[in-house]
Amino acid sequence: MTTRERYLIAAGLVLGLFIAGVIFGVSRVLRPEASAATTEEMPPGPESQAGFSQELKPASSGALIGTAEAVPYPKPFDEARSSSENASAQHSGHQHGSAASSAATEPAASLQMTEDEQRSIGLQTAVVQHRMIRRELLAVARVDEPETQLASISARIGGRIDKLHVDFTGQPVRRGQPIAEIYSPEILSSAEEYKLAIENRKRLAGSAESGAISGADELIAASRRRLELWGLTPQQIDTIATSDKPQIDLTIFSPASGIVTERKVTQGQYVNAGDVLYTVTDLSRIWVKADIYEADLPQIHVGQAVEITSESAPGARLRGQVGFLEPMVNAQTRTTVARIEVSNPGMRLRPGMFVQVRFALSGEHALAVPRSAVVDTGTRKLVYVAKGNGVFEAHEVQLGPVADDYYPVSAGLREGDRIVTEGNFLLDSQTRISGGMSGLFGGSKEFNQQQTASTSAQPKVSLRSDPATPQGGTEATVHVSVQDAAGKPVTDAQVQVTLFMPAMPAMGMGEMREAATLTASGSEYAGRIKVPTSGTWTVTVEVSRGGQLLTNYRSTLNAR
Repeated sequence: MTTRERYLIAAGLVLGLFIAGVIFGVSRVLRPEASAATTEEMPPGPESQAGFSQELKPASSGALIGTAEAVPYPKPFDEARSSSENASAQHSGHQHGSAASSAATEPAASLQMTEDEQRSIGLQTAVVQHRMIRRELLAVARVDEPETQLASISARIGGRIDKLHVDFTGQPVRRGQPIAEIYSPEILSSAEEYKLAIENRKRLAGSAESGAISGADELIAASRRRLELWGLTPQQIDTIATSDKPQIDLTIFSPASGIVTERKVTQGQYVNAGDVLYTVTDLSRIWVKADIYEADLPQIHVGQAVEITSESAPGARLRGQVGFLEPMVNAQTRTTVARIEVSNPGMRLRPGMFVQVRFALSGEHALAVPRSAVVDTGTRKLVYVAKGNGVFEAHEVQLGPVADDYYPVSAGLREGDRIVTEGNFLLDSQTRISGGMSGLFGGSKEFNQQQTASTSAQPKVSLRSDPATPQGGTEATVHVSVQDAAGKPVTDAQVQVTLFMPAMPAMGMGEMREAATLTASGSEYAGRIKVPTSGTWTVTVEVSRGGQLLTNYRSTLNAR
């Protein structure tokens, strides 16, 4: 077949496809009713029932602690409100009105547990109530030397450094402590002049010439003042007067207590008058410099109370106040430096450190829930409400910024609701496993039923952590229970737990990942894992035996 024949065949195929498309389009235009009817009768796919993509690979099923109701995940507030409005508008003349109304009022995901099961996971509750929320502004700051507490030690006279009493930076010194000795021929000459002036005055003691005596006294005073200006102490000067061999080394003393932050001389070095030998900094009070965005400047003022925390001293909280606001704004970062003065007992803060700063802002009286009560799925925030008879229901909530470890609640809860404050991490994971939160991952009821059927033979996994809400930067103990389809513990598997947090470029943070291999401990597996920072972590549990993956379970962990 020639190249020309190939081109002719290809052109014929393209022309045929074009004609077929035109005919199909004309038929659609001539039969719009049939097209609409066909579209209306098509069942909605899973992706149309929720705003998330389907994950066809099941995450896993775990050991059920309670009995979950297979009901959809709660709708967002705006979606539920619009669904309710559409239902009211369509109720009078359309068949779809009742469906929209029921969708808007579908119950939230829930789980029922016995009292023994609640105790086993350390479940605790509290009543939602109004409280004073003291708002805070958080900022990252750096520790700097206090410019008002620097002392430069310089040579008052030229000479040779004969001895260094302080020979490295970082060394603590006290006020009046000897730090160096200088040999200077000028001091020797002045010492001899002073001694000669004293001897001359002694010879004139019996003289009747009052003018000569007065001149000798003035010469002694002038010689003594010169020695004092060069830094000799009164004791050293008195020693010169009584010694056969005058002292020729000038001892330099520290004028302040603190830390030697700079040393510019070595032993044997020649220096000139005015050369700086050391810098001593008093770090008993320190400066902390925080970058404040220009939009937040109206909330910051001199004298404002500040709380400072550092990773170098977990749990320690230092208190200070804003001492100065720089008048300029950085053109690149759009920030202004707030200088905070803080007492520094035990040298907890060191120049060059990075610390976290909390500025206390004005408070407000609001409905609030503890930070530990909130389960952050990454897309929504949930709080579990105790409904009675061991039933716990997930409520989606709208929250303000956290303050004093409490979130102000603007929607989703009412005063007097009893909510879960501890154990909600495991409660949430079990609700997801049992299908109670199918909508969380964008799935429908049908999808979860298929998932359960396809994974019923897989081991069931349950997960808890101790503490339930660990603190960022610490370690937590992870407990994993694995059971076969018959409910018997699986004790010969290999279990690995991985924590993952995606990158947050806006905060300059890359993705973080921590992994730990658990060891069998009785009927479960346990191990320690590091939780590098606060936030919501994705938890993946991989259960394998003999190198073959048995199941893969996912959940979330909130760290404070």
